[in-house]
Amino acid sequence: MLPLLLISTLPAFTLLLVAPASCKQPWKLVRELGLVALLLARELLSLQRHPAAAGRAKERQGGVLRMPPSKAKAVKAEEPALAEDADAAALPVLDLPELVLDRVLQELSPASLAAVACVCAGLRDRCSSMDGLWERHVRRKWGRVLSAAARQEWEAELLLAATSTLPRSAARRRSWVDSLACAWPFSWTRWLKGDAATTAAAARPAPPADSKSKAACWYRALECGQFWFPAQVYNREDGHVGFLLSCYDAHLRYDRRTDTFTARYPPHGRKLAKEEDGVQWCRVRAAPASTPPPHDLHVSACLDDLRPGDHFEIQWRKNKDFPYGWWYGAVGHLESCNANEHLCRCHEDDAIVLEFKHYAPGSKWRQTTVSRKDHREKGDETDGFYGGIRKLQTKDEITTWRRFWPVDVLN
Repeated sequence: MLPLLLISTLPAFTLLLVAPASCKQPWKLVRELGLVALLLARELLSLQRHPAAAGRAKERQGGVLRMPPSKAKAVKAEEPALAEDADAAALPVLDLPELVLDRVLQELSPASLAAVACVCAGLRDRCSSMDGLWERHVRRKWGRVLSAAARQEWEAELLLAATSTLPRSAARRRSWVDSLACAWPFSWTRWLKGDAATTAAAARPAPPADSKSKAACWYRALECGQFWFPAQVYNREDGHVGFLLSCYDAHLRYDRRTDTFTARYPPHGRKLAKEEDGVQWCRVRAAPASTPPPHDLHVSACLDDLRPGDHFEIQWRKNKDFPYGWWYGAVGHLESCNANEHLCRCHEDDAIVLEFKHYAPGSKWRQTTVSRKDHREKGDETDGFYGGIRKLQTKDEITTWRRFWPVDVLN
């Protein structure tokens, strides 16, 4: 037992001796290294008690992943027929028919696929070449918050990373299987890799080893938080009464430890860009395809179709140095209309009443009017500027907005 303990703890104490003096939490480092030592000791004990398991481990290191043998192998000498079945059960996974192996891999989660890819070169190439499978995983988890613009920005960063002139140590090519590193819980792996390499890897997603693994790299860049993608956030600065029932453009990065996002908003005039942590999935959406960049005016193509009771989003900004945000409202009736469903002629008038019913009656923010035929940005530095209008077409969009309805009426 003593030799096993010495063998398992020697690497831990060696790492502790070479740890940098700048390490701010030495006791955390000691605790983690102790955990590694215990895991190594447990593994050595299990291999000593079960030599058969050690033999299978050597087979895996040799690049062959074998299926579990059947119980019939225990009576191989007595029953030759059962022995043949046992030999068939030891068939390598890579010898399975193509369709069967593909079906098995399709049932695995992304984390399991990454683990399978670490077994041998054959399975690594197999997993990384299944572009359609990884695309499906991307759509399943990220489809609701990703737009076409996000993919374009990521591919542009890949091109920039491939053509940059970084030092060789920082710009080395990495396989998509390195995604396992982002799940490693020990903090000392960061300084072991070196500050320069860590900083370069966090600054931009690593280029794929080949075109076949592009979808897997795309998934890794999102999952490990290596890429800030464009999206929109409901109720920015959550809890700020000035942004209730609004949706602002931002760049987001995923934090897999908390299953939330960090949002980075564009600067407001001379104010510095703000970041918000802990943004929940329910507050994030992909920017609609028809919406322009946050400082550009949206072309309102729906004005002729607006009727009282329709739901809409409208651009608004405090002044012309600020980016637009999208604000939720509903079309109201003109003062001259009695709001009778059968007698209403508001849709024939040039003026459109826009109501924001989460504000109290009499509030200056309660309603405004725009021209149906000649609508442009309107407003002033006191009440802000109203921009383009987008009509909400689906119940899902309306339901999402109503979910953020404030408990109390605003003034």
